[in-house]
Amino acid sequence: MVFVGRGAELAVLGKAYARARGGSPATVLLGGEAGVGKTRLIAEFAAPLTGEAWLLPGDCPQVGENGLAFAPFTAMLRHLMRKIGADGFLRLLPRGEPGEVGRLLPLLGRPAGDGDPALTQARLFEEILTLFENLAEDRPLVIVAEDVHWSDRSSRELLDFLIRNQQAAAAFLLVVTYRSDQLHRTHPLRPVLAEWDRRPWATRMELSRLSRGEVVRQLRGLLGGEPDPAVVEDVFRRSEGNPLFVEALSAGAGAPVPASIRDLLITPLDRLPSQTRRVVQAAAVGGARVGHVLMRTVTGLDDADLTEALRPAVSANLLLIEDDMYAFRHALIQEVLYDDMLPGERGHLHVRYAEALERDPELAPLGRAAYESALHWHAAKRRPSKTLAAARRAAAEAAASLAHAEQLHMLLRVLELWEQAPDPATSRADVLDEAVRAAIAAGENATAIQLVETALSADVDPARAGWLMAHRGELRHLLGIPGDLDDLREAARVTPREHPARATVLNLLANRLLTIPQEAEGRVAAREALEAAQAVGDAKAEVIATVNLTYAQARAGDLDAQLPHLIDAQATARRMGDQGALLHAYRCEADVLQGAGRYAEAAEAARQGLAAATRSGLARTAGPTHAGNLAEALIALGRWDEAAEIVEHALHLTPTPSLRAYLTVLVGTIALARGDLGAAQDAAAHAREVFTRGTSYAQDHLLLVRMEVDLRKAQGRTADAARLVEEALSSGKTSPRYLWPVIEAGASLPVPGLPETAAALPVIGPVQEAHRLAYTAETGRPDLWPCVTAAWTDLHQPYAQALALLRAAEHATEAGDRASASSQLTEAAREADRLRAEPLRARIERLARLARIPLIAQGETDPAEERNFDLTPREREVLRLLTDGRTNRQIAEELFISVKTAGAHVSNILAKLGVRSRVQAATAAYRHELI
Repeated sequence: MVFVGRGAELAVLGKAYARARGGSPATVLLGGEAGVGKTRLIAEFAAPLTGEAWLLPGDCPQVGENGLAFAPFTAMLRHLMRKIGADGFLRLLPRGEPGEVGRLLPLLGRPAGDGDPALTQARLFEEILTLFENLAEDRPLVIVAEDVHWSDRSSRELLDFLIRNQQAAAAFLLVVTYRSDQLHRTHPLRPVLAEWDRRPWATRMELSRLSRGEVVRQLRGLLGGEPDPAVVEDVFRRSEGNPLFVEALSAGAGAPVPASIRDLLITPLDRLPSQTRRVVQAAAVGGARVGHVLMRTVTGLDDADLTEALRPAVSANLLLIEDDMYAFRHALIQEVLYDDMLPGERGHLHVRYAEALERDPELAPLGRAAYESALHWHAAKRRPSKTLAAARRAAAEAAASLAHAEQLHMLLRVLELWEQAPDPATSRADVLDEAVRAAIAAGENATAIQLVETALSADVDPARAGWLMAHRGELRHLLGIPGDLDDLREAARVTPREHPARATVLNLLANRLLTIPQEAEGRVAAREALEAAQAVGDAKAEVIATVNLTYAQARAGDLDAQLPHLIDAQATARRMGDQGALLHAYRCEADVLQGAGRYAEAAEAARQGLAAATRSGLARTAGPTHAGNLAEALIALGRWDEAAEIVEHALHLTPTPSLRAYLTVLVGTIALARGDLGAAQDAAAHAREVFTRGTSYAQDHLLLVRMEVDLRKAQGRTADAARLVEEALSSGKTSPRYLWPVIEAGASLPVPGLPETAAALPVIGPVQEAHRLAYTAETGRPDLWPCVTAAWTDLHQPYAQALALLRAAEHATEAGDRASASSQLTEAAREADRLRAEPLRARIERLARLARIPLIAQGETDPAEERNFDLTPREREVLRLLTDGRTNRQIAEELFISVKTAGAHVSNILAKLGVRSRVQAATAAYRHELI
């Protein structure tokens, strides 16, 4: 096809490529009707980049209603492996191993076992993103996913993962093409495109038809000379500027023009020999691309006869040769040829394809034979027993490739056909159970609930009923539907005591109860889960139960006695290779240490959780949870800048809505303390919208309330602040750990029932005792402020310590103790300056000015501090990694920050040390004993 126009569109692609080459994320969403030239535009854009950039193309073939699982990415990965070989390919993957990518490229070797479906698919997505990141470090990377309107759900989810994580990943350009004329109102791509388009680094453009002048230029190129004006008029009128149709019409210049575009596209076939027409029609039933050997089997022709039959179609530009495959020049041609056949012809050929693939699975791309066979049997609309059996095989094949949405689609087809042709090798109940698991793994939670309820409507045994109700409880929680806890309680009640599933059901119940928290019932459920797991020898369930039980007992105040059990559980999970249990154990350890005020230890446990998530290939999936634990500990320790970097990186990874809201509250807490009331208000509004949409727990809701109360007080809206505290007291969320901070914040406000609640609320550990002391000091015992200061000092919480110092200074001033007040204000001012807590600093200066109390001048800079070159604690961490020879990417992974942030730290370090290179920085670090 002659290429004309499109200068503006090429410029958009060029600018996006320049952004990616410069280190920024870039995505282009390219839409347009069939035949308008999307593929040709991409080819023109990519041609000059050959040798300069990595180009990874992959398209979504039109196969059935739901597409072919991971088709564009399988094509990209195979293309890359052909370019660099298996050894080079493996070097791009984490740990140099095939990992889950081996499921898409079985030649590399499939991973052993299936594991947790959610974790294995998450690991696959992260491995592919890591591969792209490593590739992009060598030279610019351009990824092209074409015809995404035909994509399967798994491919859309992987595309979504890549686009969401582009900002936190190495820069590459991702181009997505789709037919805009195919996107009907309920098309599954429509909402996804809208979400992608909202990303700041995404550009969406529609490829329009050619103008009259551009059509003339195209005809001039096609005909090799100036076209006749009558031909121009006729072609432009009939094609309406569609380049594909212009080309097809130009071939008949001077002859009668076909009556419709449909006729136009199949007219070239009419001029071909009859044998060629029959073979091309057979190819159309096979799809947009068909292998030579498969075609030979379906048509019954030998190699020589098949080649002879296809040669005219290739010469007429109907078919293209791609490796050992025949591809239609345009998918629209294949569609029209397919639709033009009689139903009986299509059905007969579909049967031929299905039978051929069943006899020899190697006729299909590796790992796709069962799926393609199932699609052909279904399209043939005959022999339901064959269709059902093929769908069962395809479901197993999809599960092995982590294509859970496609697995679910095939299992639903099995259930539809069950009454016509039941499978004697299994039961409908077993298929329903498998479909429930597939729906959950695919994120089709509403469908999963419907399947569970269908299964429960039948006569089921207690063990299976318990398993189904436990799943419904988890699903209701995810969807924010009431009854989740009731389902879990009932599941635990009906599951027989001796059944192997009982421990897992009790673990789910215990975990939910401890999250709410309902501590006493949660401890009972965790203990029962441990006993049930030990009784049946379920080692995995025993690890989870041990973690839950020790976590519950540690939160009740028995931390030192329980920590060794938690460490042992981590070691057991590590030995078993149970990544889910290991990450759960690290999260629980960080959480209980945080609650006990052991913030440095909590931060270390969170870092270990991040490291474990990275090692298991789940840094972007599980990482944000551990990042939240780490950031919360760092905020308490006054390391706000580090916490802000970590939270920023975690938010770029697009965590779940509830986790994003929690991270946003942490951002808002720092912003409020530094005087940015607008940012704090935005954070509070976002979190409240999320936490009121579904089920919210004390750790989320009350953490938000504390920030909102402080915000309203800072805004002078004390009545609103008091109302928030009153609502929190009446919410039924009575966790002392999260309620004490709210009570302390409300101590200066007129809140009904606050004294009674404070008097009745238990105090567990030094953090809650510090909050209780602050509440008591605020409500009539100002002489206790020095004790409050000492409590926060012992807990290494500088901001809370500085606030208490200010209040102690106020009391000392009123008592006439100016010396104590001066010392306390000076120390508070030092911490406020270090934290850049401007509102606190302003309050300190106001008191000093009004009471005419001098702030003690700071002494001269310690020579040891000068030798530190004014490096921040974070910069010293980066310097330590830099001297170990780490790259910016490796530093970013270690500290869970973005690559850009790591680069900024390295630049700052070089400037402060007065050196030009990393080697010089490492030398200076050793010479000045900075590490």
